[in-house]
Amino acid sequence: MTVARSWSRIVDWLAANHPTTAALVNPPATAVDIRYLQAAINRPLPADLVELLELANGTEHRAVRGSLIPTLYNLVPVMDMLSIRQMLQEIERRIVGSGPRRGDSEPAGSPTTDWLDTFLPIADAADAGLLYVDLRDGDQFGCVWEWYAEGGGASAPWWASVGEMIDDVASALTEGRPALQAYANGAVWPAQRHSPQLAEVDEGYLRWSAT
Repeated sequence: MTVARSWSRIVDWLAANHPTTAALVNPPATAVDIRYLQAAINRPLPADLVELLELANGTEHRAVRGSLIPTLYNLVPVMDMLSIRQMLQEIERRIVGSGPRRGDSEPAGSPTTDWLDTFLPIADAADAGLLYVDLRDGDQFGCVWEWYAEGGGASAPWWASVGEMIDDVASALTEGRPALQAYANGAVWPAQRHSPQLAEVDEGYLRWSAT
């Protein structure tokens, strides 16, 4: 399923079931925004990420309760992608210095505890967690990981692509089934992150809870 179709399912579900969240989806990123992002990271962008940005430039509800993407995440606009990435690059260089990192030469989808220049944040959480796209070369180029500064990346990518992530969320919302089932079934979760996630509206906020 295309990103456009999956995103339409999400937006339609939000409009019918949670209009407060629907109103917080940003307008599409401009062509200038996307070209600037491409130039700033100096890496190819996955086509499905570009397609998503052409539909919505993140959301505006990251400072309030609730989340659109499991487990705790909301999509960030282009300029926030770059500012978060720059902040993490600076932190990494202060800690370990400049130069190659462990993982730089590994293919996309390889675990690493370092923040690499080939990682691009696409969503954040109130507890400082991130979702990022892995832009290293390889068969898993464009896969989506979770990141926490305390422990680095998750043990495996959560989704194989942005398109898969959006389709998973769309199906979870519209079909009432848990998201992240493939990851829960196929990889070792960190402690207390071991279950698929079911969407619910709790006290007026969209959130995800373990099944």
